[in-house]
Amino acid sequence: MRAILIQTDFGPDHLSASAMTGVCRGVCPELSIYEATHMIRPFDVLNASDALMYNLPFWKETVFVSVVDPGVGTRRRSCAAKLRDGNFIVTPDNGTLTYVKQRWGIEEVREIDQTINRYHSTRDIYVFHGRDVYAYCAARLASGVISFEEVGPAYPVEDIVEAPYPVPEIGPEGFLTGMVIEASEHFGLVNSNIPFSWLAQKGIQYGTPVDVEILHKDRPVFVGTLAVERSFGYVAPHDALVMQSETGTVSLGENLGNFVTRHNLDFGCDWTIRLRKSTGIPATAGGAQ
Repeated sequence: MRAILIQTDFGPDHLSASAMTGVCRGVCPELSIYEATHMIRPFDVLNASDALMYNLPFWKETVFVSVVDPGVGTRRRSCAAKLRDGNFIVTPDNGTLTYVKQRWGIEEVREIDQTINRYHSTRDIYVFHGRDVYAYCAARLASGVISFEEVGPAYPVEDIVEAPYPVPEIGPEGFLTGMVIEASEHFGLVNSNIPFSWLAQKGIQYGTPVDVEILHKDRPVFVGTLAVERSFGYVAPHDALVMQSETGTVSLGENLGNFVTRHNLDFGCDWTIRLRKSTGIPATAGGAQ
């Protein structure tokens, strides 16, 4: 029997989430069911994919359920993916599997046969597949009521929908460029998809100053020179820094402060971060630290 780990964009009101848990327990009361988060940004399938990647390395013998489904009730596929580590993800195939397919590895994917693997009493409802399709199918799979082959027909892994996004790159003038994938208002952290290991390739070590730009639709929102440090306490209170995130990417933060709210930052495909070893030329646009 596998655990179930649920993530959604339902928000802090968990009535919908508890309904999903109830469906799972109705299939098998002995299932271990956990909630990862319900605070994925609404409709943001890349944010959902990033959240999956955050937890995948640390959960074994698990069926992940991800419900960020702006196309609920339409003809987009509902699927279960078997990962190369043996775990499963049950989700709409709408871009949620983008990073998992590209970086983690998907061995096989099957479309959910809703004539069998759909909650029986809600077949005429089309707006809550999280409860009626994904939770129900995941519980049947996790408890061994069905095998993976009984989820439904297989289709090519190559056909899994991938959402477009700016991939990180080493650009002109020595800039490392990537997408802002998270801007958390709680602790004020900014995370990117730029591998932190790239800094060493450019001669940037701990203590090295770097020139940083954050842009929204090519408009500079923050420009400044920051130190690269191991953690917050290496800079003075309310000073900003560049550091390695817990997932191994370039991250920005502020010691005992909130870098996100201070500079009105957000995240997504319209938000770009660029940094390079400092040229020693003072920043000329707002936000230098």
